Amino acid sequence: MAVQIKGLVLLMACVLAGGSHAGALSGMATAVSATPAELSSEEEQDRLLIGRSFFTVPWVAAPSATTARDGLGPLFNSNTCASCHQAKMAGHLLNDKHEQSRALVVKLSQPQKHALRDKTTITVPDPVYGSQIAINGVSGVLYEATPGLDMQVKTVVFPDGTEVGLSWPVPYLKRLNYGPLSPDTRLSLRLAPMLNGTGLIEQIPEQAILAGADPNDRNRDGISGKANWVYDPLLQAFKLGRFGHKASQASVMMQTADAAAHDMGLTNPYFPEELCGSTQAACLQAPAGRPSARGETLDLPMHRLEAISFYVNHLNGSPKRRSDVLPQALAAGKALFQAVGCVQCHRPSFKTQKGQTIYPYSDFLLHDLGPALADARPEFDAQPNEWRTAPLWGSAEKVRQGWRFLHDGRAANHLEAILWHDAEAAASRQAFMQLNVTEREQLLQFLESL
Repeated sequence: MAVQIKGLVLLMACVLAGGSHAGALSGMATAVSATPAELSSEEEQDRLLIGRSFFTVPWVAAPSATTARDGLGPLFNSNTCASCHQAKMAGHLLNDKHEQSRALVVKLSQPQKHALRDKTTITVPDPVYGSQIAINGVSGVLYEATPGLDMQVKTVVFPDGTEVGLSWPVPYLKRLNYGPLSPDTRLSLRLAPMLNGTGLIEQIPEQAILAGADPNDRNRDGISGKANWVYDPLLQAFKLGRFGHKASQASVMMQTADAAAHDMGLTNPYFPEELCGSTQAACLQAPAGRPSARGETLDLPMHRLEAISFYVNHLNGSPKRRSDVLPQALAAGKALFQAVGCVQCHRPSFKTQKGQTIYPYSDFLLHDLGPALADARPEFDAQPNEWRTAPLWGSAEKVRQGWRFLHDGRAANHLEAILWHDAEAAASRQAFMQLNVTEREQLLQFLESL
């Protein structure tokens, strides 16, 4: 009976996705391979399959024959979650056509007004275009703008004479279809993150993260990590942020809801209204998706949002380290990683609420990384120059896939990422630059193994 029920749910997930039964079966191996050992119940297995379906299969614009996926837009960037988070798509500035990747989005904010905003809002958006530029629109709705990148370049010289060129993208917008931006609006770039391991990060006890906070640098070590307290509108409470480049999302579900609304135009419990500007008439008048069989009017009602979050939470557990390098070969690099002070922010390990030891190499706190990395976008308590310590696990996979690093993908590798560090991380960067060539390679090899 259990096998019959499981097959029925698999078929339902396929039908909801608008695909064939054979298509669902072809994707089953991938879904099951993402299932951790503790996912033993049929209900959890089925939930994973349904979440995977809503994560990977395209959404369509209303009106449509399907009531499960007809909520796309009216303004959007991508029609699937996987468009920005598949290995071949994420982590890159440009796509195969040398156009700006959909995984790199343009955010809008008005930093000069941030201190005066309602504290329950993440930032102050542009009054017409909102907080993110949409590069696509459904039929009858003009897209908002076409983004472009100007690449700037500078050279860093090591004490031993080694020169490294650093480049960084400066965003601009053309073909603004709804008039000019407000003079107070600034542009920022955000690169889609790796999702593997997010479920484990969510299991880290809040107090374990807060134990490392030292916002006033009372110990005078030059490191003053601080928490970002973000507002969860469903709980109607401020929670510790731990996801996103500025730790501005408190949970995987909150992060999923934000991406669904801003990237795909899907209404959900966190964003129940379409993200149309007051002067975007066609967007405001666009057809809404039909109510579901349960009578729900949101594009992504809670049970679907929970299913996607459940799937994301169980994406292959923690990222895998390289298996072709023996630990003793990395011992020198690991010792140097500690000696130059990287571990002050990139904390190696945590224990989850279930007692599992994980190795994300992050403290999940905000740190000042200097004016060169500041991007004019504050988020909740995070200032433009403050960033969450990026988890280093998954570096081996990123290197293998050719992913770029930092919030806007400016760093092509770990070496460039280190050289961009400043302010609280300036001493560690200088210590790294003082190493000889062999020592630098040892440290970088250690990072690339994580």
